[in-house]
Amino acid sequence: MVYNALAGACVGMKLGLTLEEIQTGISSLKTIAGRTNLIDTGSLLIIDDCYNANPVSMKSSLDVLSTATGRTVAVMGDMYELGDKENELHYNTGAHAAEIGIDVICCIGELSHHAYEGAKACAKSSAVLYFKTKQDFLGKIRNVVKKDDTILVKASHGMEFPEIIDVLRQMKF
Repeated sequence: MVYNALAGACVGMKLGLTLEEIQTGISSLKTIAGRTNLIDTGSLLIIDDCYNANPVSMKSSLDVLSTATGRTVAVMGDMYELGDKENELHYNTGAHAAEIGIDVICCIGELSHHAYEGAKACAKSSAVLYFKTKQDFLGKIRNVVKKDDTILVKASHGMEFPEIIDVLRQMKF
């Protein structure tokens, strides 16, 4: 998202916009569901980035999550269409989540078992959890999520994680 804003600012400057006009445009930006959309429920801060995922975007989103104050929870699902290195790429993503100190790492899906293994191998203080299916996770969500958490929800679109966003939005503490 930051890179897109920078590219837009460069184009705006080339077209003769002032920095103030560019700043006004960027500050009025509204995100859309599934694309780094911030949702403040009053009890949780949700980073809805579940429209799509690849290793670079997953790591970038985890880096954003790691800057949050308070407890951080990553809800990570499978990343599809990665080819013959999919297991290694999932492992590395899980390892990255643990290395940067995400407090709770939830890995959901068949491929995400490799992310779970990577996170477990590198976890110093992170809680690392594995759920075979989204429904398994939803059945335990109250044991995972606490009031005032910042939660990243990210996976490939085929994982259908908007359902997780809906449940999180409705949670009462």
